[in-house]
Amino acid sequence: MIEGSLARRYTRALFQLAREGGQEDAVGVEVGQFYADYTSSALQQVLTNPAFALDSRKQILNQVAQGQKLSSLTVRFLSLLLERDRLSHLTGIVNCYRRLLNEARGRVDAKVVSATALEPVMVERVRAQLRSISGKEVILQQVVDGDLLGGLQVELEGKIYDGSVRTQLAKMKQRIARGY
Repeated sequence: MIEGSLARRYTRALFQLAREGGQEDAVGVEVGQFYADYTSSALQQVLTNPAFALDSRKQILNQVAQGQKLSSLTVRFLSLLLERDRLSHLTGIVNCYRRLLNEARGRVDAKVVSATALEPVMVERVRAQLRSISGKEVILQQVVDGDLLGGLQVELEGKIYDGSVRTQLAKMKQRIARGY
């Protein structure tokens, strides 16, 4: 997902504050934890509903934060988003924060799509190959897509490497149609 400049600005500020306190990883986990609850429950509708007074919404946010045992930095950040009606940018903030944290730690996210679940040996081979391409530690997300037929599609640092049978067949069809 592409984040807006506003989400990036808020994320950079949060990341800088977390880094100053030496709690980059913890804050990232906390924001992700809050986001998971925020999107999977009625919390999103309550916190973004202007029919409820801001003070009531802040109280609800504080109760959720207490239940999740969030740090004061994370609570202040989420309160700021609530006050400024910026909770709608939380998806971009979570994604951008993860990317900033990975960058600071020398890691990169990659997604591998295959027709069936990959064997652990194959996963390690793919991870090693992607590590050699990127020069960074690779955090690999596996996705199974039954429509793929075979082969792999890999997304790494905004680039897509497509070695799927489906794509190879489509290319072959195009070459036949052109008369090659």
